[in-house]
Amino acid sequence: MAVTAAAGWVLAAGFAVVGWLTSVPGTLLDALGVGTQLWLLGNGAGATLGATRITLIPWGLTAIFALLHFQVAGYAARRSRAETDLAAVFSVTGVMVGGYVLAVTATTLLAGDPAQLLRAAVLSALIAGLPAAAGAAHALGLDPAERWPDWARPLPRAVIAAQLTLLIGGAGLLVSSLALAWGQVGGLIDALAPGVPGNIALLVLQLAFAPNLIVWAASFALGAGFSFGPGTVVSPADTDLGLLPAIPVLAGLPDEGPGRPEQLAWLAVGIVAGAVAAWLVNRARPEARPDQTCLVGGLAGALAGLVFVAIAWACSGDLGQARLSGIGPRLPELAVLAVSTLGLSGLLVGLGYGLVRQLRR
Repeated sequence: MAVTAAAGWVLAAGFAVVGWLTSVPGTLLDALGVGTQLWLLGNGAGATLGATRITLIPWGLTAIFALLHFQVAGYAARRSRAETDLAAVFSVTGVMVGGYVLAVTATTLLAGDPAQLLRAAVLSALIAGLPAAAGAAHALGLDPAERWPDWARPLPRAVIAAQLTLLIGGAGLLVSSLALAWGQVGGLIDALAPGVPGNIALLVLQLAFAPNLIVWAASFALGAGFSFGPGTVVSPADTDLGLLPAIPVLAGLPDEGPGRPEQLAWLAVGIVAGAVAAWLVNRARPEARPDQTCLVGGLAGALAGLVFVAIAWACSGDLGQARLSGIGPRLPELAVLAVSTLGLSGLLVGLGYGLVRQLRR
């Protein structure tokens, strides 16, 4: 929809204009061009800044776009004249997705990289469609899982709770790592000497990528770790890094070499996430047998692991060429460890939950 597209562009362009007014040389037209590239980047179409090609989506910015779609879709659904609530959800979502994809693909053709046209269309459809459908359904009081089998209805809530558990664990790891390396973080900021406007711009830029960093940290906590360029690895078992850009938040990365024993304690995050999924999916089924709670708990944990792998894929990309390409979670390793850790944890917790409940009857 034009409203959400325009609002998102104004937000991205406003940040670029503020940077231009405070410290960046160039014209206002140049600043608006940078803002347009940031808007395309936040919609999955990539950005070209000079000779640098960036495909890593800043999910902090994208989350604002998604929130706009959620709110506007809810407003439109409540005023829809469709015959049924379900028809209203489909019509509102269809209109918003169609208009938004048109805006993003047209801007990609005019100001972006036409080679990214398919990627722009698919990702912008997801960025608009999922929150729009959720916002419209929420506004009309619809529950998509109400027609599902009884055992499957709690699955969405359980999977979401497991994602939140992983993200909270990732945030805890990120914050604690930065706190331990606060001296190095301050040293990098002093070395950059950006001044007050530059410090604000640097902070906003890092906040835009904060969700990506949290997902990378959660991947570390699951044991898979992540890469920051070709041939690098950051994991609890081993860290191997080359030259890194002077970005303050990167000071929180562990030292090169074998992992320290205390880093292995973060592996408990995945176990807890699987347990949370199993507990939530089974507490709504008081009559289930232990074998059923075991299987459903394992299914909820494994499904939560698969969802997190998809999230990790979306938080991967390039910040440039050569040393800044291929940044993000190590997906093959994460696919194995996330599904197995959360699935096995959910299986065991589901079995224990069923046995305890049977003994209490």
